[in-house]
Amino acid sequence: MSTHGIVAFLACLSIGLSSSAFCCAEEANIFDGKTLSGWQVKPSEDTVGHWKVDDGMIIAENPNEKGSILWTEKKFADFEVELEYQTPSEYYDTGVMLRGESHQVQIGISGSLKKDMTACIYAPADKRGSYPAISDKVAKVHRVGQWNHLRVIMKGKQIQTFLNGEPFVDYDAVTIADKGPIGLQLHAGHHMLIRFRNLKVTEL
Repeated sequence: MSTHGIVAFLACLSIGLSSSAFCCAEEANIFDGKTLSGWQVKPSEDTVGHWKVDDGMIIAENPNEKGSILWTEKKFADFEVELEYQTPSEYYDTGVMLRGESHQVQIGISGSLKKDMTACIYAPADKRGSYPAISDKVAKVHRVGQWNHLRVIMKGKQIQTFLNGEPFVDYDAVTIADKGPIGLQLHAGHHMLIRFRNLKVTEL
């Protein structure tokens, strides 16, 4: 085969593989924009009213300062999750839970570090420190008080985060489950209000 033929063959092969990978990705319908059907709040005690839907957004608020997590009833293996969030609260400690509670993408102030750790990985279960994957871009990229876009890719044990289109962390987890639910968190100890919209999960 000529050099030109080999190049053409490799190009076609690359296109074919890319198309195959694209076809395997499937968007999961997890939020209908009207109800919390397909979700469950845990714990159920002292958390009534923490989570609701209004104007196409998931609204999280804990006037009693109790903590809760809104979990998908469905469990996911490899996936990409995208969402936008905004809060008027000066102090907020929330995030996206990945396949359970062992690994979380932080949104807002870390209760332990007392600083903004948005789009960084909280995973004390890995025994590499509370935040084994951090970024020095938070102050520059995070739009405090405004709408922000968060994207997380979870594939195998690899976690990649992007904030407002900017790559943040690329981390290989240690103890994370192979499959589990996705959660949105309200941390205990402070009264906070967070709005989530344009929530989308794509199974990879």
